[in-house]
Amino acid sequence: MIVSITHEHDLDGIGSQAIIKRHLDLSSVVLKKKVIYEFATYVDFVEKIRVILDTDKIPSKLIISDIGFNDSFEELFAYFETAITRGCKILWFDHHIVDDLIKERLRNLIDTYVNDPERCAAEIVKDFYLPGDDISNNIAKFARDTDFRTELFEVASDLQSIISFNRGAHNDHNKHRIVKLLSKGDFENEWFSSQLESLKQWLEEESVFALEHAITISLESFGDVVISWAKLGGGKITKVVRQKFPRAKAFIGIDSRHNEIIIHSNFLNCREFAKAFEGGGHKERAGFKYSHIFDNPNVLSQSFIRDIKKRISKFS
Repeated sequence: MIVSITHEHDLDGIGSQAIIKRHLDLSSVVLKKKVIYEFATYVDFVEKIRVILDTDKIPSKLIISDIGFNDSFEELFAYFETAITRGCKILWFDHHIVDDLIKERLRNLIDTYVNDPERCAAEIVKDFYLPGDDISNNIAKFARDTDFRTELFEVASDLQSIISFNRGAHNDHNKHRIVKLLSKGDFENEWFSSQLESLKQWLEEESVFALEHAITISLESFGDVVISWAKLGGGKITKVVRQKFPRAKAFIGIDSRHNEIIIHSNFLNCREFAKAFEGGGHKERAGFKYSHIFDNPNVLSQSFIRDIKKRISKFS
């Protein structure tokens, strides 16, 4: 049995898994071994790895893509060590900033660990498995466009919206469908068109909600920080509010469906900021969690606001 687990948030994670699926399909591995495709968030990643590896039927291969290593993931090393002694081959492809000591530990422990912040995860996976494949090249190109926010391809933006629309375990069947279509290079399938039609109203309503509920925190030594939330990906929220508050120094978006938080800024090291909340990511964009975001529906807790102010002040 082979298990591929990827970040469910965006096109980079889903695209990485599509390339992995394409590689396995082309190599006829699926005819010989059962392949399971899983999706994870930073909140449930460790638990999902525990379930995958702490079973009688341990996979012969575990492929992880587009998941960085946060400080709270330390217990993974024990699971990996046990799994490897039981014959599991572990490969991890990532592009988030990870401490050098952690990278060294992973490289010495698992079969393959590739981390390159200059490429998105789908590019790394493509270069490892299918470097000369046109479909994989296109998937990686679209994934880079959304992950590095170059905004060159409308199809990439559309796919990102569809993936965000289908977040959550109850939509895994749709994510599996996206992975399958992408793996075949069917980027303009009619199902994608129907999804775009379905999400139009949702995207507009939640974007308006995010703008209406945006809160500006002014820090004398830093500048303005804008915080907002909606039933929308945190990254999308930061992009929406940035259009209204272009002079703000940092943007925090809270996906209220899952209480997951994204910070985006060109004026502070977002990864270092997020590490204080057991998060991680990139210099300009990172994710983290907080146990008590809201006091009441649509009312941010004072402890959350206070801790955000306290942490950002350290970057002033």
